[in-house]
Amino acid sequence: MITVNAVSFGLADFSLVFWFVYFQYYWFPGLHVKNKFLLYCALAGLGFMALDLLNPFTATSKLLGMLPIIVLLVLEVGLLAVQNNWQFLPAFIDVSILAYLLTEFVDMLVIAGTIRLTSVRFAASVWGTLTELTIDSVIFAMIAMGIWFTRAPMENLIQSMLGRTTEYLFLIFMAVLGLIYILFEYSLQSLADSDHYLIFLAGISGTLLIGLTLSTYMLMQTHLQEEHTQLQTQQQAFREQYTTELNRQLATVRKFSHDYQNMLLGLGGYLEDKDYDGFRQLYIDIRSGWETSNAAELTIDDLSNIPSSSLRYGLYHNYLMARDQGVQLFVKVPEPLTATVATLKEMAAAIDKTLPPIIPSISHITPSMITLELAETTQSLRLSLTFPVPLDAKVDGRNRVVAERGMLDFSKLQRSLPQTATSTLKIKLHWGQLIIALPKG
Repeated sequence: MITVNAVSFGLADFSLVFWFVYFQYYWFPGLHVKNKFLLYCALAGLGFMALDLLNPFTATSKLLGMLPIIVLLVLEVGLLAVQNNWQFLPAFIDVSILAYLLTEFVDMLVIAGTIRLTSVRFAASVWGTLTELTIDSVIFAMIAMGIWFTRAPMENLIQSMLGRTTEYLFLIFMAVLGLIYILFEYSLQSLADSDHYLIFLAGISGTLLIGLTLSTYMLMQTHLQEEHTQLQTQQQAFREQYTTELNRQLATVRKFSHDYQNMLLGLGGYLEDKDYDGFRQLYIDIRSGWETSNAAELTIDDLSNIPSSSLRYGLYHNYLMARDQGVQLFVKVPEPLTATVATLKEMAAAIDKTLPPIIPSISHITPSMITLELAETTQSLRLSLTFPVPLDAKVDGRNRVVAERGMLDFSKLQRSLPQTATSTLKIKLHWGQLIIALPKG
């Protein structure tokens, strides 16, 4: 087994744990503070290095030597608990196993290559360790840039698997493969005074890594295909709803065109006979037969500033539902949205939990209208919802607007929002306003 001095050991601990933590959170932008993420990775690396160097059992006991790893994982799980992000734990473990195999594969490959090109003595020295870790970091940085384009599909896959049986089956699969690799690693490291175990470990970790990557890729493609099919079905349903409304309006226009001529002939006849009482009565009859049009003033093309199809069609669906219940919904998206797919998906879920419950209550208030505005800042995607309230309305806590004749309850919405989201509910005169800000991933 190859041994190194304390300096080389500490440097390797810091570098590999830094990249391990980085890849752990790579597909979980909502679980870390964006501007301080690299600092968090560095602190995790320093803490692990210090604990590993101070642990008296690091070199003598396989089981007790794992104490720094256990402490790191317990702290990370504790952070998930503090942030109330337990639902991400299975996916986080999956990604942790994948990150572990990736760092092990690259490091073993670089060490084995350094030994073959130089010597075991140089590879175990401080300068050799620095050379190996530099090459590791370059490779890890290239991998991070190379898989950037898979970030959004992977985030979608993680979000869609939350709480489903598929998530736990995938976790079992990953855990078994991770355990197999750890057993191989400890078995091969027992080969005294031999560096050949590095080649075997690199081969084993590489094989497992490739297999897991291909499995994840196939799962991701299957998910994307299912999501695409679901989106097409949803779009078709919304298109049919829009077409039905448009055809109804066209039929109304044709009927009015026919009736318009009869109205003019009737009114003209009374004027020609100078029968002003008849003219007045016919006008009153015509006017009393008019109905307020519920024609859709908003079209799906008016929402082209929204890149997410699910959010765009979901908004239009809520618009038509509001019109059916006599509520005028004004939608404003002043600038094209550039938020990530995950953030837009969270916003679509927030809107679906906000509008349908309050529309029936708003329909009994005058004026029956809601203004919904989506806007962006450099840090967040912002939803502003303005709605009428009775004069005696008050904000009860953070989630409810209460009045003598009814109540608007946003508590379910508040519980469904991500931990990092912020919301504000306030009243000014006879208008209420709900503001939700989702941080960009």
